[in-house]
Amino acid sequence: MKKTIITIMLAIISMATFAQKEPGTLTFYPRVGVNFSTFSDGRIYHLDESYTESDFKPGLVIGAELEYQLSNNFAIGAGALYSQQGEQYDLPSGYTENDKTKYETINIPLLAVFKTHFGLSVKGGFQPEFTINNPDFKATKVNLSLPLGLSYEYKNLCLDLRYNLGLTNVWDYVNSTEKNRTIMITLGYGVEL
Repeated sequence: MKKTIITIMLAIISMATFAQKEPGTLTFYPRVGVNFSTFSDGRIYHLDESYTESDFKPGLVIGAELEYQLSNNFAIGAGALYSQQGEQYDLPSGYTENDKTKYETINIPLLAVFKTHFGLSVKGGFQPEFTINNPDFKATKVNLSLPLGLSYEYKNLCLDLRYNLGLTNVWDYVNSTEKNRTIMITLGYGVEL
């Protein structure tokens, strides 16, 4: 009998540790982290007709998101994130082409969030990305992507892993087919408003 009572008490304490937010709760999450971005079909062609595939370029991501709890397991979110994006190349020695492409965006994620009882959330949505600085090439001013992610929240800390799948061409050229591919890892702190 003692074991049963202790087991029930531990289960209750465990559920309290992963308590969900009440419906109607609005939470503000400042976030900071790193992203790794590249482009689909990203290549540099060489004079000998060979080419080098693009690699992921690291960058900073910082911003904030708001999340509104609609029910025990469902929330919606929106935010603004400054993101350093681009691609880089590991070129063979002797080549003088630019080995990095970089630009800066403000991303506006609009998310649907499904939450579990264990602090884990699954996120998906739609994201306009506004180019604010592009020193290297002529990027399109607005790109669209699908953010898909997982997050884990413990107490007020939230670790978020997100993949942004670009839907529109990055470059403002007629034959451009390159689209963003970005992995974001951020740490946020939730403050209920």
